[in-house]
Amino acid sequence: YFNGCGAPGSCIHLIISSMPALEACCRKWEFASDDLVFPFFAALIFRILCLFGTLVAVGYFRESYGCPESRLLIGFIFSVVAIIIVAIVVDFFIMVFSARGTIVRPGARWPVKYLLYLRLLAFQLEIILLIVGTVIAFKPDIGDSGARKNATDADCLKTGQAITLIRVISGVDWCVLLVLVVVALIYLDPLRCYSTRPDRLVRSEGSDETDSQRYWIREQNTWEKRFKVACCITGRDDEYQVAYKEMAQLFANVFGDLNAVPSDIAAGIALLQKKHLVESGRREGGGEHATSVPLDLQNRREDSEAFKRSLHYLKHALAAYTWSLYIYMDLKCGLCNLCRYLVPCSSPREGVVGDNCCGCNMAGVRRVAQLDEEDVVYASFENGLYRSPFLVLLDHECRSVVVSIRGTLSMGDVITDLVANPEPIQLPPPLSQHFVHKGMLRTAERIRDKLAEESVLERAFGRGAGYNLVIVGHSLGAGCAAILGLLLRPLYPDLHCYCYSPPGTVIDDQGATYTEAFVTSTTLDNDLVSHASIHTFNTLKKDLAAAIEGSRKPKYRIFLEGGLETMCWCFGRRVVFEEKAVDDETRQILAEEDGFGRTAPTAFVPIISPQDGAKSVEPAEVLFVPGKIIHLVDTGVSRGCCSSQRTLEPHWAHRSEFKKINVTPGMIRDHFPDVISAAMNTVWTERGEVHYATSRDTENGLASTSGVAITIL
Repeated sequence: YFNGCGAPGSCIHLIISSMPALEACCRKWEFASDDLVFPFFAALIFRILCLFGTLVAVGYFRESYGCPESRLLIGFIFSVVAIIIVAIVVDFFIMVFSARGTIVRPGARWPVKYLLYLRLLAFQLEIILLIVGTVIAFKPDIGDSGARKNATDADCLKTGQAITLIRVISGVDWCVLLVLVVVALIYLDPLRCYSTRPDRLVRSEGSDETDSQRYWIREQNTWEKRFKVACCITGRDDEYQVAYKEMAQLFANVFGDLNAVPSDIAAGIALLQKKHLVESGRREGGGEHATSVPLDLQNRREDSEAFKRSLHYLKHALAAYTWSLYIYMDLKCGLCNLCRYLVPCSSPREGVVGDNCCGCNMAGVRRVAQLDEEDVVYASFENGLYRSPFLVLLDHECRSVVVSIRGTLSMGDVITDLVANPEPIQLPPPLSQHFVHKGMLRTAERIRDKLAEESVLERAFGRGAGYNLVIVGHSLGAGCAAILGLLLRPLYPDLHCYCYSPPGTVIDDQGATYTEAFVTSTTLDNDLVSHASIHTFNTLKKDLAAAIEGSRKPKYRIFLEGGLETMCWCFGRRVVFEEKAVDDETRQILAEEDGFGRTAPTAFVPIISPQDGAKSVEPAEVLFVPGKIIHLVDTGVSRGCCSSQRTLEPHWAHRSEFKKINVTPGMIRDHFPDVISAAMNTVWTERGEVHYATSRDTENGLASTSGVAITIL
């Protein structure tokens, strides 16, 4: 039992600590005692079916009991029946007791640890019987040959069939055992070592580090190991190692003081979703965004042109996702339509880097952006850390050179997203210094250097005299586009950036004010990424803790109600189960009692550790969404993802409106590129009839913009 936490054999017993998480052999398991309801309910159903099948087999093969070769087989079958009955009884009581109490009141679940001892013993007996059954099934003198030797004996006629059945059951049981081992590895945190002995947490002699400092250093090291294991296939050079270390610091600061397992966080999210559904049902449409100003697409020319241009350039931003997005947006005919643009085994054309031999990426670009091949000036599909694919396109309709940067689509992009520390950006005088997202800054600098090295923009403007520079992107690409615009604006003062679903951690407050002159961001309703930042996650963490500590329902009921609420939302119905608010006095009573009304000072376990929470550090610089923001707001009760279209209203929003994450069923879906494309087209179709389009607008292709993105759906 030596596991690096102490001497061999020092932690062979199973314990349940005062923390919500289960600990065994000095290692923390990422589940709590109230996480066993659904797993053991499934196990209970499985065991009952196994018992029923075994009893049916016993009755069917009763004629073979007199066969000499089947005596060992009979003993094995009845042993299996006995152990299944024991497992059913233990599983039932584990399920019942695990359903008691609440997340922060584990005292009501005190019998679970003793039942787990019994279940572990029964599981060991099951493994022994499985081994015995495998030996019996494949033993020659009991198998099919023994049945054939005694074929004249009526009692032995079905022995061969019984042996075949046991072989099948043994194979299934070994597969189930393999699944259990995989699940155990998932729920065991192998990179974290928690000591269950108080003396292990005492500061070592001669060390100047406090216990809190040692704790946070250990947290950072743990997260760094996790990232190295999870991202082992992406890269191991120095650049990646630095990124892993910075990501570890970020995650340790955000999650280091959480006294919760993943299921606790999921339950808190379900509670916050319930709270949002209740609040959204009470307010009138649009009442939540008091500081925003609605866009008047029919009567205000500036609003109409801003939205039209943003919608027009959306197809260029989506084109950076190439063939993968095109097929995803048209699952029925996308692949067939794309094949017409493929050129098998062709040599790569000039200005295209990183495409495959069939030109799949270029085919996707042309299909999504609806451009001819000669309008693609440059395309780089190389991807990695701080290396996002990008395109340089010619848009003759709006007389512009478009630089399109792809969003997150690979592990390297995810790492770039998570290197979120504020980094100063050096701009030429008289511009001041601003702080931006470090990963996006590194990516934008690489794209700028590549454009300069290959003289890409010079060649593009040589083919389009008098054109303007436009930079577009979605998600990660949106943030990189805004920062690239900052870097290139001294050379191209008339450039404009269109950012779709940009992250909420792009640029500081002063920089965001500066970018309002040349950046237009568009985001959809409660898009999680546009609201996400270190500060908003810390606020969300506190809201989660308050929701969990204030709930009087067990975790399994929270999950059941949350699942039903989400399902009803998807089908256009608003169903919210009642959640009674808990005042401070009631919360104090709950904290002093266990599940049976007995006084227990340690029965209440806070979600955020007060001692360690004080060490959580937030960066001094707060980053925001860049530029002027068009926010598509759901003006009424959301009709869901599987029902009719939502009622959306475009607003000019202020970046301060994105300082809190609204937990809703559609907060992740609102970030998808196809969803924001459909939303923008819906808004323009319903609200964007322009009565004052001039001939110049028609020549520039602006009056017909409403159908541009619809044609690629």
